[in-house]
Amino acid sequence: MALQVVRPVDNLERYNITRSNVKIYNNVSVGISIHSPVTLPSHQQDWAQLLLNPITTLLERHPILATVVGDHLTGHPVFLRLQSVDLLPLIQVYATSVDGDEDDTRTIARVLEDEHNKPFDLADQTTPLWRLAFVPIGDESFCLIYTFHHVIGDGRSAMALTEQLVEQLNLQLQSTTPSPSPASSFKIPIVSDKPIPASIESRINCYPSIRSLLWEASRAIFLPGFIKKALETKYWAGEIDSSLEVPNQTEVGFLRLTQDETQAVVRVAKARATTVQAILYTASIFAIRSVFMSGSTMDEKSVGGAVMERNDEEALVFATPCSLRDLIPNRIGADEQGNYVSEILHDNIRVKDRSGFWAMTDAYRKEVVAGTTTPRGLQDLLEHFGALALLSKKDGSWEKFMISKVTKDQHGRKASIKLSNLGRGWDTPSSSGTVDAGGALYAIQDAVFSQSSGVTASALTMSAATANGRLSISTTWQKAAFNGRARGETFVAEFKRILLLVALQHADTPELSYLDVCPLH
Repeated sequence: MALQVVRPVDNLERYNITRSNVKIYNNVSVGISIHSPVTLPSHQQDWAQLLLNPITTLLERHPILATVVGDHLTGHPVFLRLQSVDLLPLIQVYATSVDGDEDDTRTIARVLEDEHNKPFDLADQTTPLWRLAFVPIGDESFCLIYTFHHVIGDGRSAMALTEQLVEQLNLQLQSTTPSPSPASSFKIPIVSDKPIPASIESRINCYPSIRSLLWEASRAIFLPGFIKKALETKYWAGEIDSSLEVPNQTEVGFLRLTQDETQAVVRVAKARATTVQAILYTASIFAIRSVFMSGSTMDEKSVGGAVMERNDEEALVFATPCSLRDLIPNRIGADEQGNYVSEILHDNIRVKDRSGFWAMTDAYRKEVVAGTTTPRGLQDLLEHFGALALLSKKDGSWEKFMISKVTKDQHGRKASIKLSNLGRGWDTPSSSGTVDAGGALYAIQDAVFSQSSGVTASALTMSAATANGRLSISTTWQKAAFNGRARGETFVAEFKRILLLVALQHADTPELSYLDVCPLH
């Protein structure tokens, strides 16, 4: 029987489908480490039994979780409703390292890497565009990782969904109803015909203004690559230029701060009248210079009495993803599943020897405030993807446009680095709260947020989230973009060093220059 058409795919949704079609971006992962009040299941079927009722409830609440994409290779893809969802194949249980020498952050990094390198098959119209991974952590805790296609959700909605899953597990745990008999089948029938959430384009006008049409859209869509790049400031975007000739294999570095370290970052942000996101920004661009540019092209030299840059190619472009949920007039609740994210691009960033950490932090914060609180800023966020409406609707036209970015963008990538920050979330019982007195409930210990690398996106992709007072950050990169895994891991270590160094500074400490934070080796 043919699947029911729910609604047509809109432009931002089609953008994410197209990235899958040309194999340049795979998926997003959001998860939580959870203390379990009961013995952990050991097998896939045991996990499916535990989750059967909670997932059934979530499928009824969020109909987009029971959809697939039809006609994904055409100019007019649609969302289709599944008749049932088989839970069992959507669950994978990962083992901890065999030799026992792997701590939980390395285990999570390994699992994220595996999940990111398994793209969803849009041609498969029997399996939804999400799955669950479970990683035992000791005898009493586990990490739950929800991996999904960006066409059905974003970080905020995934945060809400994983929170709701824990709520359902706790309701099940507290229920006085006798436990159901072991299921012989884990197929969940889909009986609801509720509509899926509306696209961002159907909620607010995203069509580009005349200003954008004359400059941004024409440059991005219509200009030949060599002219577009000649008009732009050259910027760093990885050690090896992007190419479609090599697979998009993601490598992952994962770090988690302690509660004390996280509190130190929050405390210095408040003392400096800035944000955690702004501090992460400056720490990341300082780390890029330290690891990838140190002692080569960013130092200044005097030529004929004038101070000049050695090489103007070494600027940076930073991408700040921004949730539109709270920015548009009719706000979109966090529990509405769908992708409602745009981004701000900060270009021509230059980290010099005398660049001040807090000065750069403050400048970035002001840019983000202007980009998210002013009418012009909101218009730019909407038009950032609104120009997609200008692309041809012919079959294959969007794929052709996406492939062209390899030759149209500097080094084949639109940015040096992207940093998504979900902020603080997961307000269900935490292991340090009073709600979980006596360990009687599933309690959240910390968070996981990560994205696969993108061939034409940023060279480095950082994803941050905070739960139970602990900040976790995943950094991903395309394997082919760097000269070995150690380069990415060195960046992660340097970023953490810089972050903790500035976090532990006294509020009255004078400005820190780049050379104060990263002395020349």
